[in-house]
Amino acid sequence: MDQSLDHFIRLFAESMSRGNYKEAARIREEHSIPSEMLQEAVMAAFKRQVAEGQYSIAAELGKQYHLPESLVKDVAARSFQRKLESEHFKAAADYAKEYDLPQDLVREAAVQAFRKSMSFGLEKNAAEIAVDFELPESMIQEAAGASFRSYMKAGLYRKALTIARKYNLPGEMVTEAENKMAGR
Repeated sequence: MDQSLDHFIRLFAESMSRGNYKEAARIREEHSIPSEMLQEAVMAAFKRQVAEGQYSIAAELGKQYHLPESLVKDVAARSFQRKLESEHFKAAADYAKEYDLPQDLVREAAVQAFRKSMSFGLEKNAAEIAVDFELPESMIQEAAGASFRSYMKAGLYRKALTIARKYNLPGEMVTEAENKMAGR
């Protein structure tokens, strides 16, 4: 192997071991080092990130350096679950799509997130989760209806009307909000 290439592979490995992934990527890019020659250093960094619970970083490394798909999907699924538990639902939805996670895993987690939001009285959030994760229309309507009633009870008629229109709630709900806004 060319000594200069050997040198750059060592520099890459050192950068990876320090956690300086941007520098490592720059070295790889500037010196056109094939991914196959970097697998050992990448795998070590990947395992270290997993051990530290840094699943998003590990998944990104795995994706960027073409580690086995099963490894990448496993840590991506862990990161996805953590995002849901932290109630970062939109980020979780985008993440699931980016890493092409299994639909049953995504759906199960989305239903849990929906139920958690409903139990905390976060109906609008629950409706958005139902839409983002393509949950059944009945769940969307349940959350939107609860959100509408909550806004009406609080006297926030414009917000209630917005919810009614956005989620195609029954016409009588739209009319009710419009009448309240008009003072009728």
